[in-house]
Order: sequence, then C-alpha cells, then structure tokens
Amino acid sequence: MRLRFVPALLAAALLAGCSIPLTTEPDPLEDATAVYSWQAEGRMIFECAYDSEGFYWAFVRPEGKLVSETGRVEATIENDFGLTHRDGSHLEAKIIRQGSAKTPNDLKDALFEVSSASDRGALRAIRYVERRRAEGGMPLTACSASQRGMRLAVPFRARWILYR
Repeated sequence: MRLRFVPALLAAALLAGCSIPLTTEPDPLEDATAVYSWQAEGRMIFECAYDSEGFYWAFVRPEGKLVSETGRVEATIENDFGLTHRDGSHLEAKIIRQGSAKTPNDLKDALFEVSSASDRGALRAIRYVERRRAEGGMPLTACSASQRGMRLAVPFRARWILYR
C-alpha cells in the first residue's frame, strides 16, 4: 500500500525543485533602455587549424555592418566585436553572456558589455549590445589537412540591439 504513494511523492519533489531559481545573478539589461535596433550583415572569418583533437575551424574575427530600417549603414563591426558608428564614435566590446542558437550553423545569441572613450556621438553612453536571432555565421563542415591555414568566410545576419 505504501508503494502507491512513492510515485506521487517523487512527482511532488520534482515539481517543488522546479520552483527554485537556477541563478541569482541579476539581469544586466533590467535597468537598461534599448535605443537602437539594427540588422547586422556580415561574415565570420575562420582559419583551419590543428590541435591534439584534430582539425577545426578556429575563429579569427567578425566582419560586418549594422544597417537601419531605412537601409543606411549605421556602424561597422570591428575585429573585437566593437562597433564604429558612421559619426566616428566607437565602442569596445566584451561578451558577458551567450545563449542558444537555432541550429549548430547559427551564431549563439550574445550579450556584450561595452565601453566608450568618447563623450560624443551616437554610441555615447551605450552600455550593452545584444545579438539576437542570428542566422549563419558558423562553418557547416570541419576542415581537413589539405585546408590547414586556409581561411573561410561564413555569412551571417542577426539583430543587434544597443542599450543605454
């Protein structure tokens, strides 16, 4: 008779565990305000490399631009994921969080913390940049010995949102 209650107790314990928060870290975007939302178009550059586990595409740098809804190029994506606006203002960027990707061929969603030495321009006071809904950007296949040292440019598109 007591065995009939074991599944019910187990289910209750599992459900109770679901209500416990998985992280206590605050969301950096909680007090941030989105000020720009631009479409990113570009390429991720990789180089075929080799290590003890074999050949792989090593990430080198991004290349791209951020385009407004009107089609105007607003900024370029720099080698370090920083941004340079058409008015000359510039941001340095560092990834602080990565999310998921729709497929293994897509870039992951990412949140960048940014800083700027400039007190003027469109990028003044921007604190975060978020990459969302990326399509492409990751190699479709592994590289081989015959490709060692060769570069591969993988096109991507994504939405970039800039926050103050």
